[in-house]
Amino acid sequence: MSHGAHETAYEIGYALLNKTKRAYFEDDFTLFASAFLLPHEHVTLQGWAVLETEEDLRMLFERMKAEFQRLEVDDIVRPLVSAEFVTPFNILATAESHIYSRGKRVAEPYAVQSTLMRCGNEWRIATANYCVPLSTRGLPAALMPPAFPSETRLPSQGGDDASHRS
Repeated sequence: MSHGAHETAYEIGYALLNKTKRAYFEDDFTLFASAFLLPHEHVTLQGWAVLETEEDLRMLFERMKAEFQRLEVDDIVRPLVSAEFVTPFNILATAESHIYSRGKRVAEPYAVQSTLMRCGNEWRIATANYCVPLSTRGLPAALMPPAFPSETRLPSQGGDDASHRS
C-alpha cells in the first residue's frame, strides 16, 4: 500500500480496513500484523494498553477471531465516517463497525477512531480507540484481555513492570 499523489485519506483508510478484514476471514496473521505499527496504542472503554510485540498482536487477532467464530460472523462492514490528513505522514480516521451473521447484525455498531502513520512506503495503524459498548456480550473482553503478553513480562525478561492499564 504505497502512498501516491492519487491516494486520499479515505482510500488509505479503506485499504487498511480491508486488509484487517481479509486477515480475519483468511486466518492470515501475517497480513493482520502488516497493518499495524508497533508499539501500538490500543484503547477500549475498559482501559488502554500498549501492544509492544507481534505476540501481543497475535493474542488480539486470535481473541477477535474466536469471538467472530462464536458469533458466526460472515461479514464486517466498516464505513469510514471521516478520514483526513493531519500531516503527509499522519491520518486521523473514524470508522463504524457493523458485524453480521447471515445478514443479521450480531453486535451493536461501534466506532473505531484510529491514527494511521506512514512508515516508508506503507501506511499502518498506530493507535485504535474502540468504542464498543460494555453491554455488548463478548467483544469488549475479546478486545481487552486481562493482560497482553508484553504486560506480564518481568523486568529481567526485557519488559517493565509498569502496567499500561488505566
